[in-house]
Amino acid sequence: MRNFSTFLFCLFFVLQVDAQTFQLSGKIVSYENNAIEFANVVLFQNDAVIQATLSDKEGKFKLNAPKGDYRLFVYFLRDTLLIKDIHLDKNIELGTLQVEKQIRVLQEVVFEGKQNLIERKADRLVFNVTNLPTADGGNLLDVLKATPSLLVDNENIAIIGKGSVMVMVNDRMVQLSGSELMNYLKGFSANDIQSVEVITTPPAKYSAEGNSGLLNIVLKKTPNNTWNASVFGNYTQTRFSAGSMGGSFNYRKNRFSFYTNASYSPTKTYTNDETTTHYPEIKWLSKGNHTHLSHAASLRAGFDVDVTKKWSLGAMYMGNVGVSPKSVNENKTTLFDASTGAFSGLIETAGQGKSHSFTHSANLHSTIKADTLGTLINLDFDFINYKANNNNTFASTTTNSPYIEVPNGFFRQNRLSDRNITNYSGQIEVEQPIKKFQLNYGVRASFSRTNNNIQVFDLSSGDTIEDVNQSNQFIYKENTQALWISTNTHFGKEKWMIQIGLRGESTQFIGNSVTMDTTFKKQYFELFPTAYLSFNMNEKNVFYLEYGRRIARPSFHQLNPFRSYSSPYYYFVGNPELKPSISNNVVLGYIFNNIFHTGIFFGRDKNDSGGGIVLIDTNGYTQVGTRLNYLDNYYFGAGVFYSFDKLKWWTSQISINATYIKEFSKIYPYTPKTMEGFGASFQTYNFFNLNKKRTIQLGFDFTYILPGVNELTYNYQRFRLNAFYKMLFFAHKLSITLQANNLLEEYTYNYRSERSGILVYSKGYNHPLHLRLSVSYNFGNRNINVQQRQISNEEEKGRL
Repeated sequence: MRNFSTFLFCLFFVLQVDAQTFQLSGKIVSYENNAIEFANVVLFQNDAVIQATLSDKEGKFKLNAPKGDYRLFVYFLRDTLLIKDIHLDKNIELGTLQVEKQIRVLQEVVFEGKQNLIERKADRLVFNVTNLPTADGGNLLDVLKATPSLLVDNENIAIIGKGSVMVMVNDRMVQLSGSELMNYLKGFSANDIQSVEVITTPPAKYSAEGNSGLLNIVLKKTPNNTWNASVFGNYTQTRFSAGSMGGSFNYRKNRFSFYTNASYSPTKTYTNDETTTHYPEIKWLSKGNHTHLSHAASLRAGFDVDVTKKWSLGAMYMGNVGVSPKSVNENKTTLFDASTGAFSGLIETAGQGKSHSFTHSANLHSTIKADTLGTLINLDFDFINYKANNNNTFASTTTNSPYIEVPNGFFRQNRLSDRNITNYSGQIEVEQPIKKFQLNYGVRASFSRTNNNIQVFDLSSGDTIEDVNQSNQFIYKENTQALWISTNTHFGKEKWMIQIGLRGESTQFIGNSVTMDTTFKKQYFELFPTAYLSFNMNEKNVFYLEYGRRIARPSFHQLNPFRSYSSPYYYFVGNPELKPSISNNVVLGYIFNNIFHTGIFFGRDKNDSGGGIVLIDTNGYTQVGTRLNYLDNYYFGAGVFYSFDKLKWWTSQISINATYIKEFSKIYPYTPKTMEGFGASFQTYNFFNLNKKRTIQLGFDFTYILPGVNELTYNYQRFRLNAFYKMLFFAHKLSITLQANNLLEEYTYNYRSERSGILVYSKGYNHPLHLRLSVSYNFGNRNINVQQRQISNEEEKGRL
């Protein structure tokens, strides 16, 4: 803990500096002497923005800045109202500033600007969901599946060519993973998502968890003095029919805002998979199909209130309920003689089950404006509880096989599981301007507890007999404390910007296998530096360089040393000795006019466990899934992004990435000693306006992933084609969208691996072809009468 104490001391030891500032205030009126509300008031120095604000309903504004010479710039919409040189060496009241130019203030202003679907910023890719027609009527997972650079399956969200990411909602980490995370994300309606941010190099204020970066889901905000509501419904047809319905209501007036939404989705899905395993004497050809019926309901509600001009307070609750009354899994494995190809046996497995889950999450947040310089203190407290139970029964029959231990055998089992995950976390963050520096520092603590209880009953004899060798209770606790500090400043006539940060995280965990009477403990402390450097050559040309160090911690079930069987020939066993993996990433990029982006990148991962590994017993034909720190790798590559919007009727965006990776195995000869190769991906999004009013739209998106290497396996090519047709009615309030996803019915995954000298080929569909018809209607009032309009600091940031 000595390193942790040293870091704590350094974090809060800040040198005293001269931070004396002066206030500049005034009132803006038209030549008719009418107050101008929402005028942009900007203070410049050497062509750089020092501070900016909006005029209030009375036309008044206040700015704060250190002593110096400035230029005051006032504009409204596209009209420049006033330019004035200011020498600030004391508090200055400019009085009434009357503009000479006549402006037109509308009762209601609707901005229909053309926002790019994809925006590339220095440290993240921003996917603007509000411009995604195919998101209508879906949930958050539908949005993520359409997000560039992401791959989404039933258990995982990963960046193409990299690995899994951690997920945040409105900058707050979601302490769930795997199927629990997926169930949680399904509770968000796509209509409530503003954007998805793929943060490849997160700053120090964010958790260091996630070797590939972070995913931040930004929810929509309600404009001030308005209320709005929407209802939606959709019908989806795959092999089976499905649908969803829901609505939302948002209200904001004066200092108070309230929001709520609810949705309900009954679905029935079908997926299949195929695996071929080449043992020395026998080939196993396994084909499975899975049908899943589920009902999901979600509710999200929250409020924000400006208690005073300097203190705002808010809270949010979200609840999800998932019920699966029936799921059916069928698998048929045919055995062939490796030399002759003759039929050598059959293994048939069939199972069905039911489950239900509950998720409750709550957030309490507060922002305090500590001084007139712009210092903000943000406080957050988060709670999340996930409960799930499953009841699964499966039977396996083996016939006519001389190669396996039971030539003719029958096996039937009932498995009951209960999982309870609870997490509490709290955070204090300070944003403090000191002269030309912007300082950000804070502290965070997180406490997690997981209780996993499995009961297994053998039904093979016709009687129900508990199998104590497979029943298991595992309790896992993990606590993490974090401290961070970062600062940024501009120099070189404000053309250069540098930001450096340091985050320290201390982790303690204890795992207790109650059944095996085994307890293990670990603790470790790591430092995570980040650095950014950017050069704005001019308005159109920007260069940037960034570096970050990340960590990926194992989840509780990956540490559980108990064997969990899913068939007589396969079981998963956790590894209590599993260590976190560490990655380092460097990116050098260039942006032209925010429409052309290119860059090169380099990364290094150590002690990676990937998505797990399957160890194969060549003698007993048993496969063991587990987690090992078996992999080191390095990779480098380049990417290009281009956005074309020169034509009113066509918008197109193209993204190309190419990567070279070399991987080194730590468990050779179970796996190949090394693997290397190039990989690449191509993505394009195209939208066509079929009339001048832009009320009829047609579009498609296409993704192609070339063959490549990942986790000591060879991945074959994959591609995806989606299309949509959208119509808008009643001033864009009514939307009807028809979309088709995975038109080419391509595999979700398709790879070849070699384990213990045995070749395994695996492929499957997790997201088959489906058609969806979605209808949504938005309504509301944009003109709520108020006596005085208060704009919070967050609102100001968004407007400016």
